[in-house]
Amino acid sequence: MDSILENLTVPQLEAVTHRDGPMIVIAGAGSGKTRVVTRRIAWLISQGVWPSQILAMTFTNKAAREMRERVEALVGQAPRSIGTFHGCCARFLRRDIDKLDCGRNHDFTIYDDEEQKTLLKQCIKAAGKIPRGLTPSLLSTAISNSKNGRKSLAAALQDDDYLDLLPVIEKIAEDYEKRLQECNAVDFDDLLLLTVRLLEEVPGMADIYHNRFRYLLVDEYQDTNHLQYQLIMRLANEEQNVHVTGDPDQSIYSWRGADYHNIMSFTQDFPNAKLVKLEQNYRSTPTILNAANSVIENNSRRIPKELFTENADGRLITELLAHTDRHEAEWIVRKTRRLRQNGHSWRDCAVFYRTNAQSRVLEEAFVKAGIPYQLLGGLRFYERKEIKDFLALLRIKVNPSDAVAFERVFANFPICEGLGGKALAELQNAAALAHQPVVTYAASEAYRAGLKGRSQKTERLRRLSNWLRQLLETPATPVATAVQEIERFTDFMRQLELQHGQDNLLERRENVQSFLERAQNFTNDNPEADLAAFLEDVALVADVDSHDPQADGVVLMTLHSSKGLEFPYVFIAGVEEGVLPHARATARPGALDEDLDQLEEERRLFYVGITRARRAVYLSHVALRFQYGGYKPSSPSRFLEEIPPGLVRRFLYRNGDEIPMR
Repeated sequence: MDSILENLTVPQLEAVTHRDGPMIVIAGAGSGKTRVVTRRIAWLISQGVWPSQILAMTFTNKAAREMRERVEALVGQAPRSIGTFHGCCARFLRRDIDKLDCGRNHDFTIYDDEEQKTLLKQCIKAAGKIPRGLTPSLLSTAISNSKNGRKSLAAALQDDDYLDLLPVIEKIAEDYEKRLQECNAVDFDDLLLLTVRLLEEVPGMADIYHNRFRYLLVDEYQDTNHLQYQLIMRLANEEQNVHVTGDPDQSIYSWRGADYHNIMSFTQDFPNAKLVKLEQNYRSTPTILNAANSVIENNSRRIPKELFTENADGRLITELLAHTDRHEAEWIVRKTRRLRQNGHSWRDCAVFYRTNAQSRVLEEAFVKAGIPYQLLGGLRFYERKEIKDFLALLRIKVNPSDAVAFERVFANFPICEGLGGKALAELQNAAALAHQPVVTYAASEAYRAGLKGRSQKTERLRRLSNWLRQLLETPATPVATAVQEIERFTDFMRQLELQHGQDNLLERRENVQSFLERAQNFTNDNPEADLAAFLEDVALVADVDSHDPQADGVVLMTLHSSKGLEFPYVFIAGVEEGVLPHARATARPGALDEDLDQLEEERRLFYVGITRARRAVYLSHVALRFQYGGYKPSSPSRFLEEIPPGLVRRFLYRNGDEIPMR
């Protein structure tokens, strides 16, 4: 008990030891939010609450892992149901999806964005001639908005130029859902939607979950969307032991459906809720916090709070004007090198930017300077071709109905060489007539017995059938053994050379070896888990989860990706009108005034970036930025004017020198 309550402030202690009933904790940046959530879980367990009665949900695997580790360190065990929203829902569906009339079983596959768009391309092709502009990206966004908002496609498209094409879009969306079911697959939004439907539509299921989970804790509540809000409301039992933690000032994900009104209206949803504010910051200097407070107080729609700290003052904020974005990148490289020369690690420095397009110039500058860096939000490890190919093998092993994975194997593996699209279509049609998944059908003895003759095509199909049979017969546990056995059976390392020759062969093989090690680590942590659980874990990895805090390189990422992280030295590039705030927030077609919601979210994004810093903040903007094929004039962001002049040192960067400005 002493270790659980040790070194807590009065507000933190109040939040940790609140026993029953709803509570909302408004936790400012760097105020010990994770400490409060984890110690509250540990305190509940110390008070006799069974770990299995606690459900804690957050947004990233990194945050969930940190919660589990801290709780285990405090009380020796952690609730199994600590995880991301999508991860928790996936586990619920693995157990109970058979009870819901949704056309899937517990071996379902989770499709990522690429696989979702592959399926939509098939739907577009099947729809015949359709108007230009109906891209898989547009359709996936519309379908996602429809699912997350639990609204019709018409409502999801209400601000879109494609509303007049609604009948075509609805036809494609209907075909997409049908194909998902045929593949025994779900997309990310389905994980939430089907769980909510499970609680709503299956008699008695809500009561089962209410009895199972007596205490519900939600982290980063300001980032929840409408569907997540409904999930929380369905999981809340009569006791209303709902504990949410968050900060409206850090709500920055409206573009993916997050609705900060959820946190703003919590006390209306739960009128007897206890409200606790955490305002003492343990991360940043007073200078950084005073600047951040001065910026965010310009937002009108927030829960008032004032961050403070007992840390030393620290250095003033640096604001720099460069001539072009190349000069801006050059200056950032020089500053990081100077910090390195002064005894700091490369990883102590992070460079944030508003749009991914800004990263190219920055990357080029770091490459030219020979400075190591990590890029978050680029091509993720699990999106690399060789990893996607290997994952396709595992997916058809777990879920033979996964037609998208089978098509990937069919197109990329030498075992299928010489068997073109016509052979694949024939195989798929024959499986459909037999009412079997295509992989199960192709691997069956009956299929092989039906292959008559000795033609080259027949021999290839017979060889493929035997290959699939052996793949399906591979044990699914333990995970590391299964993955290693599939790599050995398919001779995957050799296949890489057959597919790609010497093109990045060493790097590709190193990536596959890293994947095998990842499977071994997963098995060490989850000895009873099977391949389905491993694939689920892989599918739910987010960009921020790829950040390696031990790798000694400067970290490059978007401001959106920076949330939840912290660094001693933070650079924010492109603090300019039209960039930060983004042009979409300052000019709307047909509107004479600015969209207040969007502008305030851009200000929150700037606030999040500033509050990631522990020791110093560097803000840069340029006179000319390269956009749309040429240099365009740029002006400083209005947000810079909101920082008190006494907190900032301003410089002009010219010919490699920093010239002080008034």
